Amino acid sequence: MVTPADDEDGAGGAGGRRSSRTRKAAELAAVVSAVTALAALVFGLLGVIGSGGAAGEGRGAGSGQSTGQTGEAAPPAESPSASATGVRPSDTSDSSASPSPGSPSPRPSSSPPSAPPPVPRGWHVVRAKALSLEVAVPNGWKLDEDSALQSTWVSPDNRYVIGVKRDSTNGHSAQSAAIGQLAWYRKTAESKMEALKATTHPDRQGGKPAVRMEMDYHWPAGAIPCHRTEIFVAGEGGQVYQLHVNDQQYDAKPSALPQLLATARAHFRTDLTA
Repeated sequence: MVTPADDEDGAGGAGGRRSSRTRKAAELAAVVSAVTALAALVFGLLGVIGSGGAAGEGRGAGSGQSTGQTGEAAPPAESPSASATGVRPSDTSDSSASPSPGSPSPRPSSSPPSAPPPVPRGWHVVRAKALSLEVAVPNGWKLDEDSALQSTWVSPDNRYVIGVKRDSTNGHSAQSAAIGQLAWYRKTAESKMEALKATTHPDRQGGKPAVRMEMDYHWPAGAIPCHRTEIFVAGEGGQVYQLHVNDQQYDAKPSALPQLLATARAHFRTDLTA
């Protein structure tokens, strides 16, 4: 038989147990909630730190900036100029023609002298065997001198002269020959060339370096102005070849000297062996 006291104690005991379980459940829920909140906070912080580090690494790799201990970005480094330095204007030509690194530089090919143009009508080529050369002269001109030193041709009216020479008296280069020849021309008693005025210019003849000399003068017999152009070019045997064209009435215009010289030197061939 249950007494009221026992009933109260049982009810009170059962109620106490239920209240204790409720408190424990509430405490456990609070702990779980706190753990969950803490975990969320930890993961959130990790996410912020991770994203901040990746962003910093990205800036460093992309822009060349670095960060110090204070977390502030260092000033950007000076970027190189877009144009290359130390390049001469001549180096900006087509790069496809330049040899690749490590490959030997191409040597310029030595092309043989081009064949002379066709001989114009009214001209012919003369071979001076004693001088080992050829030259073109107009038809009808008379041979005035022919020796082992020089040959000359004179026009029918005696106004123009075309001459060739091979000599080593004044050296073995075109320049030394021109200097020596001019020194002799200035000896008026020997050359008979009075009031001589001369200029020299670098030139080329037959693919070789040459010297062109222009002279104005007159003969002692009168005051008629004359003009003479000479071409000096060195030969293979240590001798120097010489081509000259004279206009002995240079005051009579127009002068055919430029055309005569151009045609004669276009067919002026030296060092012929046969």
